[in-house]
Amino acid sequence: MVDAWPVSLPQKFLVDGFSEQLGDGVLEYAPDAGPTLTRRRSTAAPRPLSGNMEMTSAQLAALKTFYEVTIINGSLPFTLPDPLGGADLLVKFQKGGQPKWSALGGDYFTVVLVLWILP
Repeated sequence: MVDAWPVSLPQKFLVDGFSEQLGDGVLEYAPDAGPTLTRRRSTAAPRPLSGNMEMTSAQLAALKTFYEVTIINGSLPFTLPDPLGGADLLVKFQKGGQPKWSALGGDYFTVVLVLWILP
């Protein structure tokens, strides 16, 4: 069973910094002569998703526990509410895309998440 994004954490990304795009399911290679050749690699390509969330220090601590313990340092997929209002998405942190945060002031932080939407 796949774990879900904790309800104690924000359920939506901030508008500023939100980004989603189509997956790259194409393979391109260069033969010895002539133009590059392109073909479909897969019909199920992961799609990049990234964005910022505003969190308190308590929420940031909960995110760290979720990341390090529940999804084993980001190695396991989890469900996340669809930022566009659809059904929950199956996502996974991108390699090298560990959550990062910066202080906003007071007890608030901006947290950057870089994810893959899995097919």
